[in-house]
Amino acid sequence: MLTDFNRLKVFYTIYRHKSAAAAARELYISQSAVSQSLGKLERELKTQLFVRLHKKLVPTAAAGSLYEIIEPFVRNLEGGLAWLEAEKSGPRGVLRIGAPVEFGSRNLVELVAAFRRKHPAVFFEVSLGHPDVLLPRLAAGELDFVFADIFPGRGGKNLPPFTVSSVLTEKLVLASSAGYYSARLKSGADPAALAGCDFLDYSHGRPALLNWFRHHYDKSFPGLKVVLTVESVQAILNGIKGGLGLGIVPEYLVEKELKAGSVKAVRTGRPELINRISLVRLKGRAASPAEKAFLENF
Repeated sequence: MLTDFNRLKVFYTIYRHKSAAAAARELYISQSAVSQSLGKLERELKTQLFVRLHKKLVPTAAAGSLYEIIEPFVRNLEGGLAWLEAEKSGPRGVLRIGAPVEFGSRNLVELVAAFRRKHPAVFFEVSLGHPDVLLPRLAAGELDFVFADIFPGRGGKNLPPFTVSSVLTEKLVLASSAGYYSARLKSGADPAALAGCDFLDYSHGRPALLNWFRHHYDKSFPGLKVVLTVESVQAILNGIKGGLGLGIVPEYLVEKELKAGSVKAVRTGRPELINRISLVRLKGRAASPAEKAFLENF
């Protein structure tokens, strides 16, 4: 059973001053109350903590051991309270953010740099990876919030502990090198011709490709031949340019190549598939001042 914290506070103050009277003055209580609290603590612990020597209190070995336990707690508590008080003067502390590899490497780091110019007392720990890895860490309290790719059909419905809000959208295209396109799709980019091509995707479940086919043709093609699986937009881009096959990439990343003709996109006449970068937060979790400031700035 835990000892009453008030009695431990009285003991801590007595130990520092080696005097009940000085402890009473610091705590703004009577010397009698100090003595009563110390007596109750000694009876509770079944050990003597001080030897009364005239007006001084000499700590016993047991008192020294107890002080070594309490002192770090009090020091950390005082430091923590001071930190909370300092937060009122502006955002500070560590923000732990999860993000997709490319978005985190490219966009998020730029935002962090701009934010720290305004708030140098805020530090960042960024974890890059797939939502399947980052979202459980968010649920476990290891991350403050996550930026995640939320593809159509997912939309946050299977994420009950979270709130999901879209912060950025990008058009996704199915593209290949001009050479691969002319060799494999010379008769046209109809579903039958596409099904016989080689593909690149980001994970073994092929979510990007399945969503693209479902969006453009209202059905999925489960037997697609995926020759490269890699969790990196840049790697998929390099594979496309190297003639490995067809892959899904944000249109703006291949805009120059599309205009130059070195990369070809499959067009079906339907609007392009939209990928949403969403902000995912744990429901009911209060945002720290640093988190509020960053998201407002974002």
